[in-house]
Amino acid sequence: MRKWLLTLMTVATLQTMAQTPWQRAVVNHSRQSYHSGNQNWQIAQSMEGWMYFANNNGLLEYDGANWNTYPLPGNTKVRSVLSVGDTIYVGALGQFGCFVRNSKGKLIYHDLSGQIGQKEQVNVWHIHRIGNDIYFQTDGTFYINDYQTRLPSHPGVHYSTVVYNKLYLTSSKSVSVLVGQQFVPLSGIDIRETSDIVAILPWQQQLLMVTSQKGLYLYGNNRLQPFTLEGCRIPEGLQLSCAALSGSTLALGTLRDGVILLDLANRTVDRISTNNGLQNKTVLSASFDADQNLWLALDNGLDCIQLQSPLRFLNSRQSPIGSGNCSVTYQGKLYFGTNQGLYVMANQQISFIEGTGSQVLCLDTIGGQLFCGGRQFFLNINGDRITRYANRGVWGVRRLGNHPDVLLTGSYWGLRLMRQTPQGWTMAEEVKGADISAKTFYIEDVTDAVWVANKEKGLYRLTLSDNLQSVRTKKCYNSADLPKGDNVHIAKIDGEMVIASRQGLFRYDAAHDQLVRHIALEKRLSGTAAYTYIYQSPDDQIWYATDGAMHVSDGKLHRSYLNDCLMADFESVSFTNHHQAVIGTEDGFALLENQQPQDTARIIQPYIRRIVIGNGTDTLYYKAASPQIKWANNSIRFEYSANSYDPTQTVRFSYWLEGSGERNWSPFTRLHIKEYTNLPEGHYVFHVKVVTSDGSEGGITSFEFTVLPPWYRSWWAYTLYIIGILAALYVMYLRIVQSSQRLIREKDEKIENLEEEKLEIELRARQDELVRSRMNVVRKNEMLQEIKKTAVSINNGLNEENLPAIKRRVVRLIGQIDTNIEHDEDLEAFRSEFDSVHHNFLKTLGERFPQLSHKEKMLCAYLRMNLMSKEIAPLLNISIRGVEIARYRIRQKLGLEQKESLTDFLQSL
Repeated sequence: MRKWLLTLMTVATLQTMAQTPWQRAVVNHSRQSYHSGNQNWQIAQSMEGWMYFANNNGLLEYDGANWNTYPLPGNTKVRSVLSVGDTIYVGALGQFGCFVRNSKGKLIYHDLSGQIGQKEQVNVWHIHRIGNDIYFQTDGTFYINDYQTRLPSHPGVHYSTVVYNKLYLTSSKSVSVLVGQQFVPLSGIDIRETSDIVAILPWQQQLLMVTSQKGLYLYGNNRLQPFTLEGCRIPEGLQLSCAALSGSTLALGTLRDGVILLDLANRTVDRISTNNGLQNKTVLSASFDADQNLWLALDNGLDCIQLQSPLRFLNSRQSPIGSGNCSVTYQGKLYFGTNQGLYVMANQQISFIEGTGSQVLCLDTIGGQLFCGGRQFFLNINGDRITRYANRGVWGVRRLGNHPDVLLTGSYWGLRLMRQTPQGWTMAEEVKGADISAKTFYIEDVTDAVWVANKEKGLYRLTLSDNLQSVRTKKCYNSADLPKGDNVHIAKIDGEMVIASRQGLFRYDAAHDQLVRHIALEKRLSGTAAYTYIYQSPDDQIWYATDGAMHVSDGKLHRSYLNDCLMADFESVSFTNHHQAVIGTEDGFALLENQQPQDTARIIQPYIRRIVIGNGTDTLYYKAASPQIKWANNSIRFEYSANSYDPTQTVRFSYWLEGSGERNWSPFTRLHIKEYTNLPEGHYVFHVKVVTSDGSEGGITSFEFTVLPPWYRSWWAYTLYIIGILAALYVMYLRIVQSSQRLIREKDEKIENLEEEKLEIELRARQDELVRSRMNVVRKNEMLQEIKKTAVSINNGLNEENLPAIKRRVVRLIGQIDTNIEHDEDLEAFRSEFDSVHHNFLKTLGERFPQLSHKEKMLCAYLRMNLMSKEIAPLLNISIRGVEIARYRIRQKLGLEQKESLTDFLQSL
């Protein structure tokens, strides 16, 4: 039987496929880059555009910038994956379940298999969705939504899929379709021909069945027939492992030879394997994403084939010819100058030009001839004839406009002339005084003045002598705006000389003999940026390099290519006869086939993947609700990405933090991290948008958050402040009241003290007066005693015979004196005054101690007045000894102990 020979694998022989040196762009993702298991099985894409892979280590996620692995319980191997909305369903060895995003947007695993994995061996190989139901296919059955609902099927299920919203399965016995709750075999199919089906795909309202080794078949109207195209045949021994279909592009994965791409509409074929881009020959699964990129899950790694990319690469991304320094199309052939020598492509075949085994520095076509300069050689190609010169280190060759028979070469050692002879161009004399390595040099059209520049010495303008053999004038044009230390590139743009530098673009102002910033051209391009290359193509498009990418602008559209792929300080662009751009890269050369922007079905959307707060201990994810961030963590870092999977295509971001005082969007940058520190309290909205390689802006994503004030500026703190202020005011009021009351009390006390002091003063004065009055009494009594003594003496000196009458009178005088001593009215006045001063002391003393005599009471009064015994004795008309005896008697009558003071007792009475 010849059916197995008929297939849509190729429209040409394998030799024809291998003749094309320009290959598709293939992005390799090794396990060292995504940091997970080596084997990858099925592939799915979420509604955000993120890619998910069933990996040996779990669920593998890629958002275009970041890789994440979500392991399953037990670290089981994941074999199948399906994305439905925000839910990612996974099937593994021994279990199945789903990852659902929590409130922060982080994937959380939910087991749907229950304890089934412990009761029987469950291997979930495919997951499908029909309506609202999810079908998990194992080796012998289907589980619907979870382990509780089982749909019996034929034993030994090999493959299952959903086509036209119907569930199909293949087994060793039949190909069946689910009708109701039963699988019904399809009629008209010989299972011997389809037992090794690896894919069933929709094609023109029929089923396209791909078998492992027996070819392709179409099934429709209950009839199975080989799927053939005229002139197609399949190589023997080729074993298919999977297939994917997008539009008219059919991708067939193989187990031992990569993937075959077949355009069913145009009947073209392309084969991609390890020799032209893939990192592994064994393809376990294939899937197209929303941008028509083809993802391949390999036995070791992941590959993404950029089917819609306008770029093709020379002999894979790791070119065997070396890094691309320069290129040129000459006489229908494409010449490549690399770091390993000079190569030429003719009739799709690449060959090495002998004798050029060192770094190529320039390829210049002048007058129908090609000049090639290198580190160790310099040659001229004129048709098929090659002329070699005893020169090396040539940076470039330029024609002098006013001297058609002279060429000027720039080399490591300066400038040298070439003159035309009947035998061709020959090397001539060096230009004296032009001892500057001409990494870049440019000749003015009218004046033939020469601009030369290199990194170390800077930028100079040289004018040559009439015979061109020496330098007439030399001037350095470096300044603070254009310092030395970096290479510059000089080219003619719109008829004038333009200098591209890392400080921006400059032009020569001849009227003032100075370099000025070319503001108008910067506005047309990328503004004030680090320009390392600039060139204007014949169709007036401006090609320039900034930020490690090649850009092209026609005045309206702005496109970017080959991000981080260019050779620093060796950027170059040339054009083929078909107006295709050839761009030098680190790994060889890229061919830009279509310079027009592609219509994409999906807008490139940025997503904020992670928000790291404070010191990094708190991390949110892209769907987190508006968080409130503590003042102590008022530093925040945003990590965002765009769902674009071609790293050679430049995707740039612009951001704006609403609420921070920023008024405009930031300049576009390739960085996908933005950090803000020490944000004041307030409400903020972080916005980020993208611009794609064709210059069109993508979507905008926002994240809203609030920075809380410090605790001392929070609402409850202000509440406490108000309460505290009110409390303080109340305390102040109380203190004012208390102070007023204290002042009143103090005033009253002062008044009382003043009154007491006045009374004390009055008391002291009255007491002094009492003392003085008693002293007067004492002196009176003393005087009377003296008189009495005198009278007694007179009386004793008289006899009875002489003076009986005098004697009687003297006796009467003495009696009167005694009466005055004992009954002086001053004594009564003293008592009355003393009681008024001392609060009725004598009266109180008499009432409490009635046993005291009159003299004893008076003695107590004198003691209260702090009089001494010698002062008291004359007042009582007794001796000092009598006073002491009287004090002793009083102590006994008062009942005082020996240690108690009589005076203190009387003072306290």
